[in-house]
Amino acid sequence: MNLLANGSFETGDFTGWSYAGVTPSGAPAVVIPYNSPAGYPGGAFGEPIPPDDSASASPDAVGDFAAYFVADGANEVLSQTVFLDAGLYTIGFSVYVPFNGFNNSGDASFTGTVAGVNLANFNVDGSTPGEWVHFAGVANIAVAGNYDTSFIYNSGPAPAGDFVVDRAYIVAGNAIPEPGTWALMLLGFGGAGAALRASRRRMATA
Repeated sequence: MNLLANGSFETGDFTGWSYAGVTPSGAPAVVIPYNSPAGYPGGAFGEPIPPDDSASASPDAVGDFAAYFVADGANEVLSQTVFLDAGLYTIGFSVYVPFNGFNNSGDASFTGTVAGVNLANFNVDGSTPGEWVHFAGVANIAVAGNYDTSFIYNSGPAPAGDFVVDRAYIVAGNAIPEPGTWALMLLGFGGAGAALRASRRRMATA
């Protein structure tokens, strides 16, 4: 069971999440449907985003929606706090860089933290657009308490790069797949690391 509420944004909005944003140009983060050719806020400015096809340990189905960060000159945080008992938790999420944003002149950065563990920190520049990348790890919670999951988007001048996020999860226990499946996932992570110069996948202790 996913301990994050609405971790795959299937309510079609940010129910269960807290949003704080500074978006001078407008266009705050929204939830968009997959494969939509619509402009913002009903889509990614006309670019249909394919469903998340990354190797993920998420218990959630891919579904129909994902979170979209696109504002120029923005500083946005989407977060959720979950109480966790001491123990091991499998954590992760998926990210996609659209072609439109990648081709824009302005850069943007993304930071993803789940259950207090930083899993990703990279820029649109230097990433590979048009493919879903999954970031995962295991959080070893030593002390029961509230732990934050957050996605932070900072963008430069217009037109800036953008990100799509989906299938964020916290699963009790070490839910890493069987060795053969996990080996395939590690190959995927390795390719992602080569594609995203500044990205990092971390197995860490919270």
